[in-house]
Amino acid sequence: MEKKLNTPKLQEAADSKGLNQTAIATELDVTRASVSKWLNGKSFPRPAELLKLGRLLGLKYADMVALSASRDEPLVAFRKRASCQTTDLHLERARNMGHFLKPLVEYLDVDPFMGPASLKNPSCDYGYLQDLAARIRRELDIAEKAPFDFKDLIDLFHKHQAVIIPTLWGHKTKHENALHIHLPESQTTWIYLNLDVEIHDFKFWMAHELGHVLTVDLLREKKNEEAEDFADAFAGALLFPEPLAKRCFEDYKRERTDQGRLKVLGKWAKDHVISPFSVYKETEKFAESNGSPFTAIDGVSLHSYIAIFNKQFKTLGTALFDGKEPTADQFMRVVQDCFDTQVYSALSRYVRDKEPGSGTIATILGVNPMDARAYLEAFSI
Repeated sequence: MEKKLNTPKLQEAADSKGLNQTAIATELDVTRASVSKWLNGKSFPRPAELLKLGRLLGLKYADMVALSASRDEPLVAFRKRASCQTTDLHLERARNMGHFLKPLVEYLDVDPFMGPASLKNPSCDYGYLQDLAARIRRELDIAEKAPFDFKDLIDLFHKHQAVIIPTLWGHKTKHENALHIHLPESQTTWIYLNLDVEIHDFKFWMAHELGHVLTVDLLREKKNEEAEDFADAFAGALLFPEPLAKRCFEDYKRERTDQGRLKVLGKWAKDHVISPFSVYKETEKFAESNGSPFTAIDGVSLHSYIAIFNKQFKTLGTALFDGKEPTADQFMRVVQDCFDTQVYSALSRYVRDKEPGSGTIATILGVNPMDARAYLEAFSI
């Protein structure tokens, strides 16, 4: 991170104390030109001068200094749990993970000349999203009414030079269920996906992260809320596009009770391996876009039904490992088969060449130190 003075805050404090640049220079025993450069962002005071300036203006270090991302600072986005708040600590930890990922880039099989394509003017407009979803399906030769397969999502990640890093972060204990880290210098993206979730939610999160891959410029421009809104809207349109929502709406409007409508949502959700909530929202959007009346379901009833629906299915991690704790070697073999990720082959060569410690492996893979040592041993075999 690059340090710079929070000049608006400094100027506000100076004004409140009736201090101009000349007065500040006199109090700090520096030239007026030095103070001018500080307040114009052209230079940064030395530590002793910064301390004196803070005392003079009555400001703490955190109020005086702003951190700005350098051009190659990792860009991050979280698919967090609904009740969680993303803090500066979360962001700092994620960016730190990004710095540890940088040495792995040279071990990836990515195009060294061409970066991944991104959307020119991403929009949450219904028509825009439907056209985009239809185009992606045509390019992958997926029928407009067919389920979007996990393999198709994985292929899109590969196409856009995104590396999937599967994790077992627990069912309800961690801040995020997915973490997106983009490295601007190499134009590579690293997607951490928590396997300890129901498969219907997992597919949506994969599509959500793909939305971030396509709109990394929004993260670069610090438009994180716009990026999250787009990723959610994109995932819904891609997995349950208008042709499907239209058919679902026809079934939905024939029902006269919430119980009947919920069954309709559940049927479509099972057929397309997505959450009933996603089906509900996309059906509602279809109705609104066509000016058709839509009968909403009571929120308590909807979320109660979704909770019951989810209990029918194991988490993806439980299904993949039969409910047992996998060894490091077993985990890598299984998820390699499922996600065709480059991370383990890259890490294996990196470990052989650089001999990193277990702390580095723990940071890169998002595992605890004990598990990291097991991974190091597996790479050494």
